[in-house]
Amino acid sequence: MPLRSIPRPSRAIIGAALAALIVVGSFSICSAQTRKDIIQPGEELVYKVKYGFIKLGTIVIQTGAIASDGTVSAHMHFWTADIPFIHAKTNVTDQFYSNDLTLHTFEEHSQNGDEKTDKYTTYDRATKTLIYADEKESNVVKHDMEPYDDALGVLFNMRAWSGAVGHKYRFLIHTKGGVKPVTVSFTNQFSDEEVPALDDKIVRTHILEGMTEAGGSAPLGADGSFTAYVSDDDAAVPIRIEMSIAIGSITISLDRIKRTGWAAEK
Repeated sequence: MPLRSIPRPSRAIIGAALAALIVVGSFSICSAQTRKDIIQPGEELVYKVKYGFIKLGTIVIQTGAIASDGTVSAHMHFWTADIPFIHAKTNVTDQFYSNDLTLHTFEEHSQNGDEKTDKYTTYDRATKTLIYADEKESNVVKHDMEPYDDALGVLFNMRAWSGAVGHKYRFLIHTKGGVKPVTVSFTNQFSDEEVPALDDKIVRTHILEGMTEAGGSAPLGADGSFTAYVSDDDAAVPIRIEMSIAIGSITISLDRIKRTGWAAEK
């Protein structure tokens, strides 16, 4: 689809959507299935983002070290391709409690065109207290908050629980319109997928089907379905994610990977 055929409002939606894609906050509810230990310090995943046949940008996900207090750091970087009307970039630094993959600290710096935003949160799960700050306000304290995740935490949880075949887990997204559900079904379906990061090697993947029900208040206009293809092994590497947005869909495909000892098999 030529870029000129995309209506100007749609271009704005896509630009905002991509910037928002990696900073959505959510709670997670999981049943007692076996969790995979997918955290590997030093892992780096590089994804290409496309809207139809149009390359929109790049996402890099890096896993840091596990600290002495049991937290693990992670970084996510996104920037748009050099195409007209879409200029966005986002850097996120997270710190998770490694034993349950819930969020301890969150820091985000985003730019969409001329608009810049900065957000910071710190969560104390012992007191269930959240401290929030952005470019407009600081030290906003919220009490009685349940443990939660951002989008990177949700991705980690989808990987960790990918062996829960036949089960559904629910994530509650925080939007301006309130808390909305995202349901992920860990299906009993599998697919052989070509992986660009492995020179188009065929890899067996587990298919995860999801539905976002956040309505018009959701970033991305993501009021629709998404499908994730995760390698069917202990690493549970996301190979491809297809997600619906307000107009059309976005595809995120694994382009490069650095992970020690990962030998994906068909």
